[in-house]
Amino acid sequence: MARQKSSRKTTPINLASLIRGIYGRVARRLKVDPSYVSRVARRERQSMKIEASLIRELRRIIALVEANRAAARKREARAVRSKAKRRVKV
Repeated sequence: MARQKSSRKTTPINLASLIRGIYGRVARRLKVDPSYVSRVARRERQSMKIEASLIRELRRIIALVEANRAAARKREARAVRSKAKRRVKV
């Protein structure tokens, strides 16, 4: 009996892409230039509104990544249980 390959394919959220677009998203939301958001992030300029928006966006990204990790763990657990059930039936 040949062993089956695992068909485990989790699609991770591309963290680099999410972080890369943060200045643009914050800038669009606040109707400012992305370079200004970048300067605020690097502490070259000060803006409480932009800082708060950056923090909110980072929290949203963290929540997305955590949700993706939780879903991946759930899928993995389901696959393990399914594999155990198949083993018992045979």
